Amino acid sequence: MPWMLPTILKNFFGGPATRLYPAEVREPFEHARGQVSFNEDKCTLCGTCVRRCPAEALSQDKEKNELVFYPARCIICEVCADICPRKAIDLIYKWRLPFYTKPVEVYKPRGKESGKAEKEAAATREPALNN
Repeated sequence: MPWMLPTILKNFFGGPATRLYPAEVREPFEHARGQVSFNEDKCTLCGTCVRRCPAEALSQDKEKNELVFYPARCIICEVCADICPRKAIDLIYKWRLPFYTKPVEVYKPRGKESGKAEKEAAATREPALNN
């Protein structure tokens, strides 16, 4: 029992070994797994992220012009964010809240619509330039 005395005194007079969580919140580390965020203005619904997602957490419906995200399936591997050619997918390095139900997030990309509008505008300008 006397051999434990130095350890007991060190623990008694030393500071706490852990944080007082509700009072002291630690910021997440850089590149810690967090949440996936979509920018609908940049997305053109090319489908690259859907094809490369290993967890099949993304799907697309070209008829409805929608990108469907299943956060409960997502493993936060960053493949979708790395492969997106328009950089429309970002990672937020904050822990996501636990799920009580399996949510489904539906996004309507506007990047494709703006691309169509630009093509139509260019098509209407071309005949005027040729005259």
